[in-house]
This record gives sequence, C-alpha cells and structure tokens, in this order.
Amino acid sequence: MKVVYGFFFIVISIYPAYAQSIQTAVRDFGGSIEITCSVMNVNTFPIAWFKFEKEDPNKTTILSISNKLMVRNSKFSLRIHVENGTNNHILKIQNIQKTDIAIYRCVVMCEDADSDANTSADVELDVNRPPVILDASSPTLVNAMEGQSSRLECYADGFPEPRVTWTRENNGILTTGGNFYRGNVLRFFNVTKDDRGIYFCNIVNGIGGGVRRIIDFRVNFSPVITVSKIMYSHREPLKRNLDVQCLVEAYPTPKIEWLYNGVVLPNDNHDYKIMENTTAHQFAYSALTFLKIDNERIGKYTCKAQNTIGTAEVTAIEHQEPDQDKKRVHQEKTPTYFGLNINGLPPYL
Repeated sequence: MKVVYGFFFIVISIYPAYAQSIQTAVRDFGGSIEITCSVMNVNTFPIAWFKFEKEDPNKTTILSISNKLMVRNSKFSLRIHVENGTNNHILKIQNIQKTDIAIYRCVVMCEDADSDANTSADVELDVNRPPVILDASSPTLVNAMEGQSSRLECYADGFPEPRVTWTRENNGILTTGGNFYRGNVLRFFNVTKDDRGIYFCNIVNGIGGGVRRIIDFRVNFSPVITVSKIMYSHREPLKRNLDVQCLVEAYPTPKIEWLYNGVVLPNDNHDYKIMENTTAHQFAYSALTFLKIDNERIGKYTCKAQNTIGTAEVTAIEHQEPDQDKKRVHQEKTPTYFGLNINGLPPYL
C-alpha cells in the first residue's frame, strides 16, 4: 500500500510476500514474517511501528520509535538501513502465535500532519488456524415446543474463514427440505415431533480435520398412543393369556395408566400384570397382560398417557352386553373372548 503526504512517500512491503495482496499477510503458527516500511525524503522525522489489536482497536502497543525497540519481547526485532535517500525500517516477528494477529502500522511522526492516515501504512497479519466452535453456538441439548419456531446455531473461529454445514443423523431430511444445508443458522418455522433427533454441525476450513458439534434436538409434544393386542394360544384353553400393548410417543416422558371402567388399575393383581419401559427416542411402552380371561374381567379397558404438554387416551378393550352381541352377530366381524370385544384382533383359532 502507498500513501503520499506532502513530500513523504511510504511503501509497505512484506517478506516473504503473497503476490495477490500486500496489505494482508497470512502465516502458519510458529512461522515468521518481515514487514518493511520504506519512507523516502523523510529527513529528520522519526518512524514508528504500532500494533493494533483486531478485537479491540483501542488497545495499542508501541513496538518501535526510530531505531529503538520499545517492547521487551524476543520475538520482535528491528533492523534499519538507508539507501538512496530511503529509510527502511524492517520489523521482524518470529514464532507467530494467535496473540500476534493484529494490524501493524508504520507511522511517520511529523507534527504538521493533519492526521495519522496521511503519514501511515498498515499491514494486517493473520494466522492459519483450525476451526474452533464459539460459545455463541447452540448447546449440545436444545428443547423446542411443537408448533412453535426454533433454531440451531453454530459459529466458529479460524482462518481461513470456516465453512459451516448441517446434516442429520442417518442422513435424515432437514427442515430446509434436503439432507444438507450450508449456513450458521438452521431454522424451524413450525416445529413438529418429527423434527426431533440428532443434528450435526460440521465445520471445516482446510486446516486440520475440522470439528463437529452434535446437538440433541428435543421436541416437547403431547402423547400419541398406538394400541395393539396379542392373544396367546399355547396355554390351557380356559387360561389363555392376552397382552394389550400401549405404545406412547411423547416428550417429556409421560405417565401411563390403565383404567378399568374409568378406575385406575393398581400394578399388582393376581389376574393381570402391568409392565412399562421407556426408550431413548421419546417412546414409552406399557403392556397389560391378563393372566386369565373370564367374566369377572369384562368391561372397558383404557390406556391413558399424560405429560406436562397434554393427555391422550385410547380404549383398548370394551365389553358388549350379550343381548347386544346377539343382535349384531351377523354384522360384526370382530371376535369376542369370554365376553370381551377385542378391537382389531383376528379370530382366535
């Protein structure tokens, strides 16, 4: 970069230099750089080097004035030589680290200059570094509410500038409509329970192998119930076992109860047993097993699930009075066992 003020002529050069840019220099960690400030016709005005922090430009360090190094740090050195009326002030930085990322400014300190911009030239130094995920990114566990909007965010520091992409576990479809999305923010405009799952924020910049953040996106939704029934025939004919299975999809984890004619069944009974289990995918399971089926157990059996979002219930078995069964015997294909109408169960053979 060249700046002309009055009779001053300042030229900044970098060694070794990149042909595409003389204003920005990029180095690897542990490398070195020489920045030459050449000033023609400077006469008696001193030349100084300043360091301006990129994160906080108000934080400034004076590195050198004239031929004197002002910092006590072995990584900095200053060399001066004059040739054909040109003063060359060469600032060398060794063992470059992240703390050396800054703007380095050569200034001709003349009292009659209107501003520093008229008598200075800058070089921006950056360092090749692998991506690091920033704290502003979403945590590894995110909760959302069904029907509302939400977002997953992923930000990284590094040089060159990192590229951020989103994917989903098992190559699932993203809310954007594909299985791959590039950008810092993945938005959900209307969250559904099908959006829940594991999402990957993948970050690369060509330095190192890249980094990844795994985010468990959980959706709060009210219970959805599926009921199935199984009749076992390998027992004695009068002691056939019947399992009524209640599969509940919900988050947070629901409380599941079995109701007999509207009354909650206790867990322990010599005529039946209740078993429950919960999976890692927001599914809860409860099975009502009849150890025997007789007329004492006729009635209406309901699976009820409740969490903090809502409640759902499904009638699994409903008894029909004998006279009603006779009237509908030629219309109904649903089998009955010991007075129990087992909805959806195939005939027992």
